[in-house]
Amino acid sequence: MTTARDLGRFDVIVLGGGPAGLGAAWELGRRGARALVVEREASTGGLCRTHARDGFRFDMGGHRFITADRDLLDRVVALCGDDLLLAERTSEVALLGRRFRYPLELPDLLRNLPPGLAARAVASYLAGRLRRDRGPPASFEAWAERRFGRVLFELFIGPYTEKVWGVPAGELSPEWAAQRITFGDLGHVARDLLARAARRWRGFANAPVPRTCARTFLYPRLGMGQLFERVQAAAAAGGVVTLTGAVPSGLEVAAGRVREVRLDTPDGPARAEADHVLSTIPLPALLALALGGEGRRLAAPFTFRPARFLNVALARPEVLPTTWCYVGEGHLRAGRLQEPRRRSAAMAPPGESSLMVELPHGPGDEVDVADDATLLRRAAAEVRGLGVDLDRDVRFAFSVRAPEAYPVHRLGVERARDAALAALRRVENLRTFGRQGAFRFVFSDAALRMGLLAGEGVVAGDAPTSEDLARVASAPALLEVQSVVGTG
Repeated sequence: MTTARDLGRFDVIVLGGGPAGLGAAWELGRRGARALVVEREASTGGLCRTHARDGFRFDMGGHRFITADRDLLDRVVALCGDDLLLAERTSEVALLGRRFRYPLELPDLLRNLPPGLAARAVASYLAGRLRRDRGPPASFEAWAERRFGRVLFELFIGPYTEKVWGVPAGELSPEWAAQRITFGDLGHVARDLLARAARRWRGFANAPVPRTCARTFLYPRLGMGQLFERVQAAAAAGGVVTLTGAVPSGLEVAAGRVREVRLDTPDGPARAEADHVLSTIPLPALLALALGGEGRRLAAPFTFRPARFLNVALARPEVLPTTWCYVGEGHLRAGRLQEPRRRSAAMAPPGESSLMVELPHGPGDEVDVADDATLLRRAAAEVRGLGVDLDRDVRFAFSVRAPEAYPVHRLGVERARDAALAALRRVENLRTFGRQGAFRFVFSDAALRMGLLAGEGVVAGDAPTSEDLARVASAPALLEVQSVVGTG
């Protein structure tokens, strides 16, 4: 048997080097704690990594930084300085051979939908509002139908949701929608746009807007990964050690505490002791490590939807008319199209651009097993019908995988999460948080804040519970970033 290399003792071991784990490391380093970050990939950043190749840079998804937390905003601005740009979001939905504004706007829908379909959509929306259901929606399907009407649900929301999550909307909990879809309904959107226009006409630029409707945002010049590279560097300056290409293979738990973390590393097995363990790895993996057979049983409800990001470098100056485009056609595999240079000109060489095609998929399906050349050929055929040409000017293409891109919030997941976190509470020096660790579909600012709170609490001797950390969320109503940055 190979002897495990002894890495020593740490105040805190952080499992996972994504936004939540790096947030914890940032705070731990700032407070002088001796900490170790363990990351399975070759680099940190998780889903917020940026991949660079031959002058082109690609994020993993449509990232932007926007927060209502002034302390967090100030820290990020101070960390990134002039490399933090102010950008404007423009997005659309490709559906029925047409382009619709996103967030959905009632006047735009009425103008672009065929007249008969538009009339049916409005009648369906009004009928849903007149029903005035009193109880909480039983599923995401019920949540969406209540706010948008049955016609728009069947036309776009339902097919798109099933494409992204891999299960019908009726099998999904409405929990994630409250975090990610932060306008209430079409009427809310219409009222918000009118009210915002009126407030600006009167000279009030600082009007709160729903997160989904916020147009301006902060974005690092070299991609979202640049922010988290800065976070890691700040943690390292505080003495935090990062070990990449390593995965936890076991937790030694005795008398209700983690005593030792066992690791598989590029240099062979290793071990480290810690006073505290902060985990952001997928919740099912942690449950098995910490609780053995009981943990594996508790982990059964928690599944993830993988995604593959096809990055295409193009020898042309422009690809899309907007920052990103949601592909509403349910029969197409692509979920979103994004043009990185529309966030920052530095994401592509001068005079050139690129396209990122997001492809949610299931394990072992045709998207999962295809090589990059096949993936490009199939994607080109799909987007051709959307008016995007990938048959010429392609300099190169490569794909990046995200095995746990989307936590699938099936019905009953809230109860399952409560039970899992309650069981983990028996391990008193262990906390779990982040998108994968808390099994919540949170934005990167919420994940970062979870990490900061966990790091602060551990050092202060009053660590928040995993349940408390799981409740950290992005504020549904946010100030537009332009107004926040512009204040003293």
